[in-house]
Amino acid sequence: MKRFIVCTLLVVAFGVYSHAQQFKKSEFAWGLSAGGVHGDNNSGDRWMMQYRGFLQYGLISPMLVGQLGLGYAELDAPDAPYKYRAENFIVDVRLLLSPFSLTNLNPYLYAGFGLSKALNVTGSDFLPMVPFGVGMQTKISSGILLDINGGYSLYLSDDLVKRSNTNLNSLTSGKQDGFYGFTIGLAFTIGGDNESTEQQKKEIAEAEARSAKMQADAEARRIKQQADADAEAKRVRESTNADVKLAKEKADADAKLAKEKADADAKLAKEASDAEARRVKELADAEALRLAQQKSNDTVFILVKGKTVVLRGVNFEFNKATLTKDSERILWRAYNAMVANPDVRVVITGHTDNVGGQKFNQTLSLKRAQAVKNWLVKKGIASNRMRTVGRGLNEPVASNETDAGRAENRRIEFYVEK
Repeated sequence: MKRFIVCTLLVVAFGVYSHAQQFKKSEFAWGLSAGGVHGDNNSGDRWMMQYRGFLQYGLISPMLVGQLGLGYAELDAPDAPYKYRAENFIVDVRLLLSPFSLTNLNPYLYAGFGLSKALNVTGSDFLPMVPFGVGMQTKISSGILLDINGGYSLYLSDDLVKRSNTNLNSLTSGKQDGFYGFTIGLAFTIGGDNESTEQQKKEIAEAEARSAKMQADAEARRIKQQADADAEAKRVRESTNADVKLAKEKADADAKLAKEKADADAKLAKEASDAEARRVKELADAEALRLAQQKSNDTVFILVKGKTVVLRGVNFEFNKATLTKDSERILWRAYNAMVANPDVRVVITGHTDNVGGQKFNQTLSLKRAQAVKNWLVKKGIASNRMRTVGRGLNEPVASNETDAGRAENRRIEFYVEK
């Protein structure tokens, strides 16, 4: 939150750009301001109030201004691991640098040096500090400026709050104390308005001259554009009759060509329709033959979307994912079914009985499903037509209290997805 406030003030102060002349500052000004302050010394620091009065004096140029200030800032962290409270009296000297100015707005950077004394701590010393930040001054009436600024004050010691090795300053990563703050106030100028008024008059006159020139240029462009439009209209009228004649001739030619093309397309369409009808009949006959062969061939499983086929007879070595030799007879039937249905995609699911732990059976069931998939892939079935799932002992189809029931629960299933 503290860094966000500083960045926001920076964007507000320097986000505006203009080619206007510099805002003329008075040589002297005095002001009063108030705002918030937040210690950077403890996790429990709170926002408190601060007050500041200052004298302002123009130095080498309007870009550089000096300030002498007296202030009061209260820092408080009542709930922090290292509780403290300091009522600080502050005196500081600041230099304000304005990289650019608008007619009635002066953004600036400031930095300086000051001393702070904790009034509520008996025998406290003056502690040196360095204030720095950003701000702006804008004229709200003759002789009165609104001043807004925000920044950071860095103590050159840790005498205000004794820090631990883990409680370090957020800017320096050292043990120096410090605080964030902002103020809003008024500054009252002493002299210096005449120059600003003359400058404003000059700027107004220059703006009016620029506006008159822009209007004259716009009128000249309008007259030229109108002349060009009249000439273009005349040219269009002269070419209209010729264009109409050409358009009629082209339309007649296009109509004749379209009729010839339509006759040719109709003939081709009839031939294509006859050929397509023959092709469809041949495909239907072939499909009917394939279905009849599939139905009569009991070595192929029937795979129907949304249905599950149990591969009874696919067995594995005890507590392993190794297929037994007699499983291949059933696996060949699964292979033939996948070949006969090239568009089908299946989920191969492995199940176990309840012998052994939950985690062991879950892993074993997945490995067994993967072993079936690997066998089919080696025989030429595309891997992307199959995915594997292990259900472990979670979905029994018979009682696990008998050998026969446990044998039924140890199974491989094909679920047809597509």
